[in-house]
Amino acid sequence: MYLPSATESAVEKENTINKEVHRKKREKQKQDNCMATVDQKVTIDCPWSIYSTIIALTFCLPFNAKHSLLSAGKRKYVQVCVQNLSELCFQLSNNSLKNFAECTDLQLVPLNLESQQVIYSKQSIFFVWELKWTKEHPLSLQCLFSVSFRPATSEEQSFTLKPFTYEFQVENFFTLYHVKTEIFPPLGAEYCKTGSLCSLEVSITRLADLSEVDRDEALTESD
Repeated sequence: MYLPSATESAVEKENTINKEVHRKKREKQKQDNCMATVDQKVTIDCPWSIYSTIIALTFCLPFNAKHSLLSAGKRKYVQVCVQNLSELCFQLSNNSLKNFAECTDLQLVPLNLESQQVIYSKQSIFFVWELKWTKEHPLSLQCLFSVSFRPATSEEQSFTLKPFTYEFQVENFFTLYHVKTEIFPPLGAEYCKTGSLCSLEVSITRLADLSEVDRDEALTESD
């Protein structure tokens, strides 16, 4: 998203330190917006001139996204976290997650009930999909997350912005271990009470063999 600088006056344009003033304004704008920025340069060549004109553009990244794979028993979920990096509030809508892998029996069931959400400055919003398959799940998932956004303030609703997209891949998401925990009251007591010493029992069951990569990275028996 490109945020242009304020228009300079005619006096500033005629000033010999115009470039320095413009640079300081651009740096101040970056600090005010507090967005992650990407600086690009565009070179313009004219056929009737031997000189090239270089224009500096600063693009602001309003969001940052990351994904994680969650498991609960035999059920699996894909979670995408979207973080607002700017000082602005945005209206999010039409979120989707598509799988480009050649797997017809795999479904991504969305668990997000609200179609539109407001994401405030420095806030994170989570989107979750449940993986459902009829046969064996694929070895990898090539996913593309997309969500439409626009400024939440009424005076800026006329902005037309392209959807924010985030592409990621998940491989070898087999469930290797099943972890179960349970807390028991002291011997002779019926319930756990504050201040009493209770025991915690953790049961770890291996459900699948380790792959060659996981086996190389696994801890040794002595560790």
